[in-house]
Amino acid sequence: MTGVAGRVVPGGTKPRGTTAWLQWLGSVSLLVGWVAVAAANPAATVHRPLVVAVASNFALSAKRLGTEFSADRGVAVEWIVGSTGLLYSQIVRGLPVDLLLAADVARPRRLVEQGIASESSLSVYALGRLALWVPGAEETLEPVAYLKSVSMLALANPRLAPYGLAAEAYLSRLEGGRDGPKRVLGQNVATVFAQVAAGAAPAGLVALSQLLESNVPASQYAVVSDDSHPAIEQALVLTQQGAAQASARQFRDFLLSSDVAQRLEAWGYVAPDGSIGVLGPTETNPAQFARAW
Repeated sequence: MTGVAGRVVPGGTKPRGTTAWLQWLGSVSLLVGWVAVAAANPAATVHRPLVVAVASNFALSAKRLGTEFSADRGVAVEWIVGSTGLLYSQIVRGLPVDLLLAADVARPRRLVEQGIASESSLSVYALGRLALWVPGAEETLEPVAYLKSVSMLALANPRLAPYGLAAEAYLSRLEGGRDGPKRVLGQNVATVFAQVAAGAAPAGLVALSQLLESNVPASQYAVVSDDSHPAIEQALVLTQQGAAQASARQFRDFLLSSDVAQRLEAWGYVAPDGSIGVLGPTETNPAQFARAW
């Protein structure tokens, strides 16, 4: 039997010709060797790589953790990075993924409701933090005062990115129905960060994690109050494919471990059981922002 791209699959019809015969015999010998090694030493068994889809804001942190996991468990991790909305759509359409690290809870929950993901694996792994970034600023930023004066602001598309949804909610409350800065929308916070860095917009609402990862001077940004927008709860979920794989379950458990939780603050996040009080979208009084605008 002939495999993909003309490769000969051991155990199929014996090929004709001396060269083909030697290739077939070598393939059989290699396969037998793999089986013997695996039987003698289960730990040496080669695992297929884990495929993880991750929201752009958490990509660098996730890759750091993936490197640790791979070194410890001998399992490679492949990454697909994008906005939560687009990743969700791709998974629904059949993208083979073991684990989704989203920037919200809604999309992972939908995957569970659609039977694509494992309900028991759904967990919040971090709370994201929003920040106003103004490159070149030399004095301490006061977000409300700055946003009253700026004419253009970059933020992620609220329809695709949870950070964009939080940013739009924050701006809407500040404006209180008044005209605010023109929105320049990026597909995700990574795009917004690139736009602001390139000067396409004078400022942007981005993830605090991006600013810390890039060593942006503290004078150039201000963290947006967590009670001024809906909580950015970032959830993970195993797909049914991932739930059936031991290494995927182990990686999920590692991401939810106390060791990882202790590092989240340094990376611009809050652990799910952290002390910051995060208010829901209806728990903040919009009037207080309308008065300040």
